[in-house]
Order: sequence, then C-alpha cells, then structure tokens
Amino acid sequence: MSEQIIHKDSATGLPVGTVAAFLNLSAAMVALYTDGADQYGDPKAAWFCLGCGKHSHIARQLATSRTEANAHAAECRAIPWPQPNLI
Repeated sequence: MSEQIIHKDSATGLPVGTVAAFLNLSAAMVALYTDGADQYGDPKAAWFCLGCGKHSHIARQLATSRTEANAHAAECRAIPWPQPNLI
C-alpha cells in the first residue's frame, strides 16, 4: 500500500485546508483538513496528528472525521516537535 501524501502549509506546519485543530491537555495536536467532496458535493475531511504522525486512511464525511480526530487527540500523548526556523 502506498503512503498517503499530506501537503503542509509552510507557514503553519498544518495540512493545507485545515479547518480545525484539536489540542489536548498533554499538548497533542490533531489537524482536521478538507479533502475533496463526495458524489453529492458534501465536503469530505481527513485528520493528521502532528505529534505521532498517525492519520486517517481515507477521507470521510466532515462530522465523522471530526469525531475521529477529536478522539485521537484525547488518546495521543505525543507532542509535536518544534519546526526548524527556515529563514
């Protein structure tokens, strides 16, 4: 199986199209981002954990992906590594 490619915004480090970011008490951050639309034109979304690197394998309805992203943020304790300052 090929690895999913997630394009990130160079200014924020979040996936392009991020619509929400979940941060739990231990500083794990999970980004929810849009990823196309279904056959009815409703938005699909996926999530990516900036701490441990786990991500959804397929884009789903926005509400479903939001629930999965929030659940992962509650379970994950991985803290995102600081990004190098590229000047």
